Amino acid sequence: MRRRDPLGDLGLFSGCTDSQVERVRSLLTMLRVEPGTVLMGEGTFGFEFLIIAKGEARVTVRTPDGERTLATLSPGDFAGEMSLLAGNRRSATVTALTPLTFYVCNVAEFAGILDIAPSVAQRISLTAAAREQSNRRLVA
Repeated sequence: MRRRDPLGDLGLFSGCTDSQVERVRSLLTMLRVEPGTVLMGEGTFGFEFLIIAKGEARVTVRTPDGERTLATLSPGDFAGEMSLLAGNRRSATVTALTPLTFYVCNVAEFAGILDIAPSVAQRISLTAAAREQSNRRLVA
């Protein structure tokens, strides 16, 4: 009996079939980093999308008053989608808080994931829209 891919246990993939998870997994690379590692920098160009598998990462933005924490990402959460979907620079910095294991993919692989798994594409689009609204309120 084949063991289910742990990727399928992450909430982002709850609406996927085992076959979809297997195809998506082929487009992802698993990486591990130490606490304090900056995964994405605010204002930089975005070329990758990541999904947290284990550990936590902090999402921050620069404000006139200093750095502000927007969120803490945990297993199943993702980052980088806004930049890839809109072609804009990164709107926030993502830094590992703990030893972090995550899946990463490039722009072409990200597009492949959206094609393979419509439920994932929908969740990513909804999350990106909500984050964009939140960013607008932050700037206003």
